[in-house]
Amino acid sequence: MNSVSVVGNNNKPRQFGAVLRDLLIERGITTGIGNPDWVAFARALPDVSYESLRKAVTGERQPGIKIMQSVASALGVDPDVFWEYQLAQAQRSFNPSEVGEDVAFANLQAWLESNSRTE
Repeated sequence: MNSVSVVGNNNKPRQFGAVLRDLLIERGITTGIGNPDWVAFARALPDVSYESLRKAVTGERQPGIKIMQSVASALGVDPDVFWEYQLAQAQRSFNPSEVGEDVAFANLQAWLESNSRTE
């Protein structure tokens, strides 16, 4: 179990890079001075290059589902620890090419109904 939270100060979501940084430190994947060992961790990700990981961590690119799943698997956590993963899954549930038109439409109707109750 990890103690890293997806929510930071002021109830704002913590970015992928910040959450990953804390997970690496929590698990001792660090350099001699205690900083995350990004290079060593990238080597543990067979399907993710160091450069792709670096760009996702620094926010140069949005982290893709593949990267978040690979990182989560390597660390033994659920990818839902990253709010960006949760968002990508929600977006996917509305995409007809991902889930089919019937499912996307049903998800839209459920969301609209839920949204109308909160207004």
